[in-house]
Amino acid sequence: MNPNLLPLLALTYVPRLGPINQRKILKTVEADQIWHLSPKELKAIFRNRTDLIRYFQTNECFALAQKEMDYCEKHGIEILSYQDISYPEKLRNCSDAPLVLFKKGNYNFDNKLHIGIVGTRQMTSYGKKFIEKLVEDLSSQNIAFVSGLAYGCDIEAHRNCLKYQIPNLAVLAHGLNRISPAPHKKEAKEICENGALLTEYSTFHNAEPLNFVLRNRIIAGLCDAVIVVESDKRGGALATANYANSYNREVFAVPGRIEDRLSFGCNELIQSNQAYMIRDANDLLNYFNLKINPKPIQKELFIDLNSDQDLVYQFLVKSGKKHIDEIALSLQIPLYKLNSVLLELELMGLIKPFSGKLYGLN
Repeated sequence: MNPNLLPLLALTYVPRLGPINQRKILKTVEADQIWHLSPKELKAIFRNRTDLIRYFQTNECFALAQKEMDYCEKHGIEILSYQDISYPEKLRNCSDAPLVLFKKGNYNFDNKLHIGIVGTRQMTSYGKKFIEKLVEDLSSQNIAFVSGLAYGCDIEAHRNCLKYQIPNLAVLAHGLNRISPAPHKKEAKEICENGALLTEYSTFHNAEPLNFVLRNRIIAGLCDAVIVVESDKRGGALATANYANSYNREVFAVPGRIEDRLSFGCNELIQSNQAYMIRDANDLLNYFNLKINPKPIQKELFIDLNSDQDLVYQFLVKSGKKHIDEIALSLQIPLYKLNSVLLELELMGLIKPFSGKLYGLN
């Protein structure tokens, strides 16, 4: 683990010292050094702000940071410092990006195109159909989707990504010791298999209303483009669009009828040249100069499978990518026997292994 992570995480726990000011401080002094400065040196940096200085003269923030690191290690949560190579590069370049991200899941930020899908919690059938068609049409592309796991457009985007086994990221406004809304725990668990949950908040942070606004900047910062599906004149989706524009990301909005309240925001973005109009996947692909990949055709099976092979294969056809333990538990097959069956199916070219002991169709 990065030896500088503890003092860096402790720095983020100093109240009233946001990411922008944290970065300014780190331009003059290293995170591990600031905790050992003399009172005179601290006064020079903080201009006699005694309300801030006192935190650097106690062990309070360090104790919180150590406790959080212990929790994360115990529960499989990765802590990403903005100095780490594993920290998402596009977000790192944003001036107000968090110094530290908490991540749970199997996802590495690579050269995929990252597309944010955001919108109202009161999604209509119009927005639902757009998301369903968009995700399906882009399912063969090298794309990962980003959203916020909220009701409405967010969860619809995540569910369709899971349906087509597309990597997707859920950015949360609270620590990874909980899932909010609670009814989305199932989707959150499944996202971790081929994507990740991300947050800047530690486990002791409450889900304050402001957190939900601030997490929108992370959604925007992670993405190459953000699509606003439906929105009233105000809302979190429009805040995400504003952040995206400030980061020089592309913004797209789905047009709607002028009398439809949940299209007011999208129509305004388009009319004021704050967003491109998007009608379907072609508009997005054409903008990024990408070709439409043909959808994979399901293979015809001309191979005679024995009963165990057929049982496992059909399970993966219906269920998608699954962990080996889940396959064994669902089909009641001992692991020693399942390993043999999986290898046989892999040699036949019908399935393939993925990282994290996951198996899916080839």
